[in-house]
Amino acid sequence: MIQKSIQRLADSQYSPAQLFFGFSFWLILIPPVSAFFGMYYYGWSLGIGDPIRLPLTESIAIAIFYFLALIAGFFITALTIKWMSAVYAPKATLKDAFAVVTVVTTPIMLGGIAHLYPSILFHVIVLSPIFALSGYLIFASIPILLKTDYDRGIFMGCSLFGFISTVGISLLGISAIAWVHGIGPNLGV
Repeated sequence: MIQKSIQRLADSQYSPAQLFFGFSFWLILIPPVSAFFGMYYYGWSLGIGDPIRLPLTESIAIAIFYFLALIAGFFITALTIKWMSAVYAPKATLKDAFAVVTVVTTPIMLGGIAHLYPSILFHVIVLSPIFALSGYLIFASIPILLKTDYDRGIFMGCSLFGFISTVGISLLGISAIAWVHGIGPNLGV
């Protein structure tokens, strides 16, 4: 079923802008909006003590920057896929790269609903299988959407997985450094 859906996307006619503004943009809105409501109305629960509630202005600011980070991540990943395709999938276009990013991030963006209940344990339980599905979608979608053979698709999937992992860990480090230097919400800790 997943392969057929990916093949339908590969066979359809659309521009990168149509795919992004018609589908991906709306998916990207789910996690920041859910995070706003979760942060403001419930508060982050670290598993000990009372939840940490953020004021309205900080919740809005975090949701906006979260949205902008997701948009930037979408475009950077699509451009990286297009750049990598010179080696692994020479027939691929930017449209195909947008399609891969859309397919891979769809479960993650839908899983962003979990931000309505911002608990670390809840997120680990809910998002772990979602990330596993997205990992599978990387390897399932690249050969079909980028019009390359299976072996090159696996190699490119491994390269893309490495890129995404490195960027994710780097963002965690940058966030930790920023919070230590006072850039971020005032948690009163």
